[in-house]
Amino acid sequence: MKTNKHRILYLLLLGGSLTLGSCAKLLEEEKHSFVDADGFFKSESQCIAALNGCYIDLTNIYAADLMVSIEAVTDLAFLNSSNLDAKLEISPANPGMGDNVWTACYRGVMYCNAAIAGIEKAKIAEDRKPALKGEAVALRALYYYILTSNFGDVPFYTADVNSLDVLETIGKLGRMNASETRTALINELKEYAPKLPQTRTSEVKDNRISASLAYMLIGKLALWNKDYATCESAMEEIRKIYGQLVQYPLTDMYFRNKNTPESIFEVQYTWSAAGLKKTSTVAAFFTPTKASGTSVYDGVDIPELGNAANPFNSITPSEYMMSLYDLADPRKEIILAYSYNGTWFKRPMANNGTGKAWMGPKFWCPGMTNIADGNNQKVFRYADALLMLAEAANETGNTDLAMQCINEVKSRANADFVLTAYPGKTEFLEEVKKERARELMGEYGRKWDLVRWGDWFRAIQETIATEYPVIKDNALPYHEFYPIPDKEVMRSNGILTNPAYNQ
Repeated sequence: MKTNKHRILYLLLLGGSLTLGSCAKLLEEEKHSFVDADGFFKSESQCIAALNGCYIDLTNIYAADLMVSIEAVTDLAFLNSSNLDAKLEISPANPGMGDNVWTACYRGVMYCNAAIAGIEKAKIAEDRKPALKGEAVALRALYYYILTSNFGDVPFYTADVNSLDVLETIGKLGRMNASETRTALINELKEYAPKLPQTRTSEVKDNRISASLAYMLIGKLALWNKDYATCESAMEEIRKIYGQLVQYPLTDMYFRNKNTPESIFEVQYTWSAAGLKKTSTVAAFFTPTKASGTSVYDGVDIPELGNAANPFNSITPSEYMMSLYDLADPRKEIILAYSYNGTWFKRPMANNGTGKAWMGPKFWCPGMTNIADGNNQKVFRYADALLMLAEAANETGNTDLAMQCINEVKSRANADFVLTAYPGKTEFLEEVKKERARELMGEYGRKWDLVRWGDWFRAIQETIATEYPVIKDNALPYHEFYPIPDKEVMRSNGILTNPAYNQ
């Protein structure tokens, strides 16, 4: 008989080896391997151990490939390299980062489903179960938010795969309406958000999630569904927790500054010279070019970045993005880098001072070793929530609230930037779009925003496609969503399809 600890580990390993399309073969070979959750969740610590597994795949998702696809093929930036995702040379046969995201998200869903089933049957106090379940419910919603944002219609299930009968049922699921999936997730999050800690995420022990993530996901999903009243209500709950934006410094947005008070959700990375390492390569795509063996980056000595970094070809801002910032906007020197500590980089000074800026210190990693950085990945911040509330309130006709929220973000940057009069519904939405660009670039959302606004293809045609012929030549309207990988379509016996990519 396995010990309780071994049973938990076995379930996590089993879940890690399964994807929606690939689990059948393994289970045919291991029919005796299903573990009854009722047999091992006998304490709260064991429930938490299972919940820990629900976080595992986030570092496999919020990484460089997703960053490139969401932030570097938009109106704001481009990665001019051989990267498949950047060039939009994606297809069901060559799905780029979509392959990893599909697998990791559904593995995360399976972890969450198993944890929820185990907690429901756990031999612990009943009043402790809602908060524990709520954590898994929110994380499961996060995985489905990523899936629906990236692929559109996807299979949606919440069952624990604990028998071949369940597996067979799940295997027959095709692409399901994304709007209906989001509605189901919203309803579940509404039930469990009040059970989670009603505090800022930075105040939760061990960097676990708070209710703020659940409310944020309600808002994100609701915006996709154009359910603006639901988004408005959820963002108001976050306002109760976070208060006035002015209390949070702009330095909260730096990736190197971990689990800052303004953060709603960060994916945790760790680097230690003598300890465990869980690193990303994101900073390598945002750091200026470097002279080998030195701490000189495009002509500027930056000692804090060190001499051991080996950055890639950098993501480059578009002319449109560079035009969005007023000279008096302090975010300009955080997100873009023309100079550092008073010294100009060489590239911006090229062509009589008309060269491109580098991406700024928001994304750099001090002491980066080779291509590995230990920055956390910023996913959701309070400024994002306020801009979502501004957008939703504009749509519901609550113009005073809309103005208040956008001006909180603007005034933190510079009090002179506030809107003094409501410009009209259409004009206000356009300003929200610009403000989201100024504030949130690099926080895993720009492409998804453009897609839900119906702007992505037009926006890139008017911006990066005018600068980079590869985008002009390759971009097609259906690239707004990624294809389900061919191998998953084949494993499903054709139940999963990619109609847009079959044109």
